[in-house]
Amino acid sequence: MTNLRTVARGLLALSIGASGAVLFIYLGMSLPWVLGSMVACATVSLCGVKLSIPKSWRSYALAVIGTILGSSFTIETVHALPSWSVTISLMLLMSGLYLLCSYRILLKWSGMDRLTALFSAIPGGLSIVSALSELYQTDTRRIALSHSARLVALLVLAPIILIHVGNYALPSSHLPTLTSTTTPINWVELMLLALCGVGGYWLAKQLRFATGVLLFPIIFSALAHATGWVNIQVPAPVAALAQAVIGTTVGIRFVGYRWRDILYDGWLSIVIGVVLALLSMLAALLLSHWLGMDFAPLLLVFLPGGAPELGVMALALDIDPAMVTTHHMLRVLAIVGGISILLNRFIRKP
Repeated sequence: MTNLRTVARGLLALSIGASGAVLFIYLGMSLPWVLGSMVACATVSLCGVKLSIPKSWRSYALAVIGTILGSSFTIETVHALPSWSVTISLMLLMSGLYLLCSYRILLKWSGMDRLTALFSAIPGGLSIVSALSELYQTDTRRIALSHSARLVALLVLAPIILIHVGNYALPSSHLPTLTSTTTPINWVELMLLALCGVGGYWLAKQLRFATGVLLFPIIFSALAHATGWVNIQVPAPVAALAQAVIGTTVGIRFVGYRWRDILYDGWLSIVIGVVLALLSMLAALLLSHWLGMDFAPLLLVFLPGGAPELGVMALALDIDPAMVTTHHMLRVLAIVGGISILLNRFIRKP
């Protein structure tokens, strides 16, 4: 009975998210499956409805997203890795700047203690940050709200900046179809593609590697596509569903909060999100002129959001998903690894 209730609640949340996505498509808005589902679930949650979704569903969605992102890696991507040294270095430096800037603002204006402000200021990696913060005397509720509000601000601002600053033409929104051509489905390749996702998910669970649910399917899918064993993509409805799950899980982070909580705590994180988005935009503009690279992928690389969410955005907007994903996976690993070393060396757990 408990499992049935959990599934029923998950389906309700996902239905609300899908409704938001369909509304975004009807209105012609960008990123409907991520932003539409996120906005719908966040709004309903803030109105007092206790939405929930099984944690395993997000893991399944991440495995699907990883499999899709892996298909964007080619031999040319491998050859391009050395040329990303400048952007990776600058991205890591800016991540440290984001952390310091957010920390100082939160410490001065939020009334948080130093440790809570530090965890709240980490740019991305909420699932790992949440696990770490529970080991220390921190206000985990305020940490979660800070990360969620900042992420929402970044996801909403990114398309606006791409359109009005980068002059980027966003792809039109539409409902997915099972096939777009008369080409028959290659069931062998489809099974190999499914094996990339399932195998990556299984390996991540066996190793208890938090980011592995996304990382290992990326690696397996990239190898399958680079070797030519697989030449097809994940079916559009499955990709849309995975994106809707990601958007829904971001939206339901606001369950248990009220609008007054957003006015008290969330507003400051939204302001921080705006500031960090502007810094990312400035860095992308400068580097695009310096290196002659496209503005759009640089913006997504420098935005301090979560690796899954920005990876999905790069995928949905067709903005060099391989480059964006690689940078954000490295950033999350570097930031969280650095914070772990810092905490273990200078701060004792209670």
